[in-house]
Amino acid sequence: MSTRAFSTPQAIGRSSRGATRGAAMGALLALVACLPQPVEWEEQTRRREGSVGDSTVLALDANAPDGVALVAQWQPPTWPDEPAACVATRRATRALGDEAYASWFSIRPDSSVLLRVARSDDAGVTWQPAVTADSMDVGRAGCARPVPYVAADSLNGYVHLVYFLDAREGAGLFFTHTMERGALFHEPVPIVYGDRPSQAAVASRGDTVIVAYEDPNSRLPRLGLALSRLQGHIFEHRIPASDETGEARSPRVALRGTRLVVAWTATSRGGTSPRTAIRAGTLTW
Repeated sequence: MSTRAFSTPQAIGRSSRGATRGAAMGALLALVACLPQPVEWEEQTRRREGSVGDSTVLALDANAPDGVALVAQWQPPTWPDEPAACVATRRATRALGDEAYASWFSIRPDSSVLLRVARSDDAGVTWQPAVTADSMDVGRAGCARPVPYVAADSLNGYVHLVYFLDAREGAGLFFTHTMERGALFHEPVPIVYGDRPSQAAVASRGDTVIVAYEDPNSRLPRLGLALSRLQGHIFEHRIPASDETGEARSPRVALRGTRLVVAWTATSRGGTSPRTAIRAGTLTW
């Protein structure tokens, strides 16, 4: 498949956090360029009526057509109470047992935001005090931002977030996660830099983490995948995800074993005639 419209991994080399990190990233990218493609896609991208809703998740369901279903995002019975929260950016997910997590942006006086996360131990009835997962934003967009995507791993309970903000080093999509039940979030990892606000989704299975995202730099709306075998500490591969038919927005991703499925809203140029596109493949590592 052609990658002309896709932001290559070199886009992540804009970090201003020091020459040492830039050199290490360059060496990593040189190594990644020599690795085989991580996904073997099925030939056909399937289309369904309708579009991917803002409050849906992608699920692998043996009883659904083609084994794939778009289902409603879990909604907690209550939400964490934070006066500065941008309500439209709230999203929640169930983890192991009755553990649940909610994420959102909270606005600061200068219209930049904090990425906030809270844990519940009783399935969303009550919430622990929220913590800041990312404070890098220096933008002035207020609450007018794509909703952060939060997902919990069904094997280990780790919680992953992918989100768009305007960091001091550059605007783009970032990833962070907690392996400590929300008490500590690891240093954010850039997925791709670009000024256009973009949506993303994340799925994981053990050490494997997959981020599907709108490419903020492509001329026509296209999707990319970032793939990690190291729990998201490093993303070894970045590849195109959508086909080159029309435009692609609102990505969703699901993972079970080596089976990978990506869904998105596919439209004709200009955003007309929306349908749901589903593309399946197999991880080859």
